[in-house]
Amino acid sequence: MSTMIDLKKSIVHVLKTNFPLIVSYSAETKEGFKRPSFSTQIVPLIAEYETVNYSSNRTMIVINYFSQKGTELENLKMYDDIKKAFGMTLVVGRRSFLIRNFRSDIVNQVLQTKFDLDYLVDEDRKKTQGDMTDYELMKEIHLDMKRRD
Repeated sequence: MSTMIDLKKSIVHVLKTNFPLIVSYSAETKEGFKRPSFSTQIVPLIAEYETVNYSSNRTMIVINYFSQKGTELENLKMYDDIKKAFGMTLVVGRRSFLIRNFRSDIVNQVLQTKFDLDYLVDEDRKKTQGDMTDYELMKEIHLDMKRRD
């Protein structure tokens, strides 16, 4: 099972590998950071149980880029570079998550790149009283079918 911390580590790894001279900060860092730099944030959007054992999830990844001079040219170049660095999938441990809805915005000369990850999670449920796992599993089933015309 991949955790939010695993996702964060993978995002930071991609940024450090592709942009080794640019420092990455957490979203909590509001001042005192050097330029150029990245700020990363993970926003869980949806978590819905599909079955007792699996949930369907959507998480938004936000990467802010604080360019050296805050120019449009720097931001446009970095948009292309970030898109290329992440590619189509984000590898998290032994899993690969498909990157969807890649988008960006520039606010106050800061490039904000966002993308979504849709994935299933195998829920590690604890056995509870009255749970169906208290019963013996069926081994055979006999079925008698008749055709109706």
